[in-house]
Amino acid sequence: MTANLINIQGDHDYPPTNHLILWLDQSIGVSGEYIHLKKAFTSNTDPHRQAWTMLTDQDYHNLMRIGSPLSVQFEGIDFLLQAFDNEEDCLRAFDKHEEKRIFFITSGSMGKDIVPKIMEKYSHVFTDPVTKEPYSSIYVFCHNIALQVDWGFDYIDYVKMFNFDSDLLEHLVKDIALYFIEQGKRFHGNNNHRLALERFQWAKKLWHQYDKMIQYRQKNPRIEFFEVKETEQMKEINELIKKTVAALSDNMTHDGDKNDNNNNQPNDVDEKLPESCES
Repeated sequence: MTANLINIQGDHDYPPTNHLILWLDQSIGVSGEYIHLKKAFTSNTDPHRQAWTMLTDQDYHNLMRIGSPLSVQFEGIDFLLQAFDNEEDCLRAFDKHEEKRIFFITSGSMGKDIVPKIMEKYSHVFTDPVTKEPYSSIYVFCHNIALQVDWGFDYIDYVKMFNFDSDLLEHLVKDIALYFIEQGKRFHGNNNHRLALERFQWAKKLWHQYDKMIQYRQKNPRIEFFEVKETEQMKEINELIKKTVAALSDNMTHDGDKNDNNNNQPNDVDEKLPESCES
């Protein structure tokens, strides 16, 4: 059986989205800012249609006013996104969603003030609950990294700094894909193969985007079209999907055999005729 024969359905009864991007920057809604990063987010404003469109600058303005996460797609994967232009609202969101897996984007000027507060109160949000290793998932976008090094060095295990939002996007896509891979492995280890397969499929979609961005940047600019080459990480993801599909298939076969055995069990009910019907 091949991987594409088992598909995760859109109406499956799985836990709700537990991953969230929080984004703090006064320039989020400014035209011309975060051009590459904004292209990664799409939203379906009409639930009766399947049309997903990029968020506009006005959408980001509105997002900062509604006070709750918006269900979006990040590079084609369902995600929650909440944006802020002030520190207070952002900290309240951390307090409300501290049980979720948070990827945090901020500017250098605002990060300088809020990151120390976040790490003081919510360091567990950026720590793997199993391995206790730090998550390096605080992304700081600044035009001059040298001006942010002093405070950023104190949180070097958690913070990544970028001069260009395209670089930030590449790392965000990569890190989320790796997170899904790790989640998938843990689900697989607990014999929850359906959730494992879902996470591996998400990871594959994101890693393809990551490979595409990296290889496009490295390609000959005179080549208009190019084929994304399979990397070692993508081979690993495909192998994980293959093994998970096989495990799902084995479980289905095992469940089917159990049902057949139950159906073939002899009926223990006494089939003698009632006494009133006996001769």
